[in-house]
Amino acid sequence: MLRKLFLSSVLAFGLVSTSALADDMTTDNDVVGRPMVFVTGGGHNSILELRNTGDNLDLGSNFNTGFNVGGGLGVQLNRWAALRAKYNFARSQGERSALTPIAGNHFNRHYYGADLQFRGNTTGGFSPYLFVGGGAVTISPGSDAVLLSPVGTTFSHDNFTKPAGTAGIGFEYQVPNSGFGIYAEGAGWGYKWDRYGFDRTQVDTNWGGGLTYRFGY
Repeated sequence: MLRKLFLSSVLAFGLVSTSALADDMTTDNDVVGRPMVFVTGGGHNSILELRNTGDNLDLGSNFNTGFNVGGGLGVQLNRWAALRAKYNFARSQGERSALTPIAGNHFNRHYYGADLQFRGNTTGGFSPYLFVGGGAVTISPGSDAVLLSPVGTTFSHDNFTKPAGTAGIGFEYQVPNSGFGIYAEGAGWGYKWDRYGFDRTQVDTNWGGGLTYRFGY
């Protein structure tokens, strides 16, 4: 269902912005080279369930909804494309009902990387966009994290880092005659989770809103 929703959103973006992109590529090129900064905050979810089948046991576990905060820097390559470097910190708790090492424990996630943002301008300063990129994610168990078996064994310092790919969509409103803007964005991060008894591909989402500022206006 989530995959269908994402594909539908991408298609809608293309239909809305194709003509605007064509116009922007040939006009108003004075934005090229302008730097920008942005900050964001919102929610965090893991779409896929961690699962490990072995020794006749089928152990599944997931994470409760958490939060994320972050920001980054970017540069406008041309009227419709920008290169961005970004960082997000997210924190969530494993579901207590699952009998796995993550149950009830808090986990911190550090997402960092770069993406290409493709945007289309519509009337009134409203701009839909999509982005694709890559980077890495570092998983850091909270200081209170403990393994269920053997009981009492801590793994609060058992961090691991994996390469990750990212993609997402968003919408921005640019305040007229100003470098300021407000935006809403959803990003997915895919990576390999192979710790604490699990071995599978995980997909996390960070979603929310924030502020942007483009210099030179």
